[in-house]
Amino acid sequence: MTSGSVTNTRKPIIRPTILDSAVNQRIVPVIIDTGFTGELALPPRYISRLGLTITENYQGRPVTGEFISIPAGDVVVIWQNRRRGATFLQVDSEPLLGMQFLWNHHIWNHHIAIDAVANGAVTLTPLGG
Repeated sequence: MTSGSVTNTRKPIIRPTILDSAVNQRIVPVIIDTGFTGELALPPRYISRLGLTITENYQGRPVTGEFISIPAGDVVVIWQNRRRGATFLQVDSEPLLGMQFLWNHHIWNHHIAIDAVANGAVTLTPLGG
């Protein structure tokens, strides 16, 4: 199980460990965003701090409807005590954890529970594996 909390500004936050380019473990606070269908979204300042490399351009379709090219790369996340690869997208927002990361990613699907109050509990529980 992974846990976090809801901020006073109504954001469900968890703090997964991400490996930087030197394979150091870094804790990165991310917002669980069920409207984001990707795995992980990171702003340029986080990508730079972690020393991550942009390796491709992802063709995405934001809510505005038009297709856009989004810089992307690979990252390793420590999840449920295992190393797990993920694709990150470079975005101008806060770090986000999306549904693709939580949905049937080789190991588990997840149950998401959010107590929608300030300092409320956020839990992600694997459904099987």
